[in-house]
Amino acid sequence: MGSLDITLLMIIACTALIVFMLLSSPLSALARIALGSAIGTVGMLAANVFLAPFGLFVGINIITVLIVGVLGLPGFVTMYIASMMFW
Repeated sequence: MGSLDITLLMIIACTALIVFMLLSSPLSALARIALGSAIGTVGMLAANVFLAPFGLFVGINIITVLIVGVLGLPGFVTMYIASMMFW
């Protein structure tokens, strides 16, 4: 391996590190939303099982999952309050 190959490898490594540093903030936000959406979906499934006998349930679709994923617990509660108001 010559000095030109080592220099090129160092440039590629530094560029990759800079790109990773620039994208880490948006990626962590997307990961937080994805995790919140997954946990919220499981929570809505469980709440639907327990609250369906009382006529209170929320349909699980991409909109409700994203609302719960972005807003968290307040979004979860809002979905069920809206369900009570409009049914």
